[in-house]
Amino acid sequence: MKVLQKYDVLIFDLDGLIIDSLDNLSNSLVGAVSKFGNREQVQAFQVYDQANPGFSRFEKIDYFARTILQDLNFDQKVILREFDTQSYIARVNSPLSPYIHKLKEAFKEKIWVLLTNCDVSQIGKVSKELDLVRIFGDNLVGTPPSKNLRAAELRAKYSNHKVLSISDSESDGIIALENKFDFLFIEEYSRGDAGWSIDNYLKVNSLQDLL
Repeated sequence: MKVLQKYDVLIFDLDGLIIDSLDNLSNSLVGAVSKFGNREQVQAFQVYDQANPGFSRFEKIDYFARTILQDLNFDQKVILREFDTQSYIARVNSPLSPYIHKLKEAFKEKIWVLLTNCDVSQIGKVSKELDLVRIFGDNLVGTPPSKNLRAAELRAKYSNHKVLSISDSESDGIIALENKFDFLFIEEYSRGDAGWSIDNYLKVNSLQDLL
């Protein structure tokens, strides 16, 4: 399947796409918030987290503080600090797709960009540990600022290029469409696309299907 041939720029997500990390990250985040809520509150957060795999850690922790705890004065940074430590461990210990390097070799003439919710302070270390620098070079784009703002920056940078965003999440699909990127959903490590609010996107099961 040569769907990638017609694009100049390929923007890849990390979690749930290149690495099978969604469960590891969820466990890390739930573990971090569990220190600040009772059993029912933590269970409510788990449901929210599972339903929104593409949301950033900032959005999820804000939801926990404002909606579940209903505490507008809660210091969200204490959870962020704990999660930052645990998320690094979660990512570097998650399985890497066996097809990502083969895909790079097949389409090495394209511009490859990694756009991820991974913290900017962590993305370089994670990419080095997972050997992703060999794929993306310096095109490692983390957060903050938000993925929305990062995507807008990429749209401006590649304004005359045909861009494809590749991810496992609805939120990335929405961001892609807002920035006039085409969007490709990869199902393999995802939590599925049932109930998504968008429907004008490409879909394959695995990165292997793009070779």
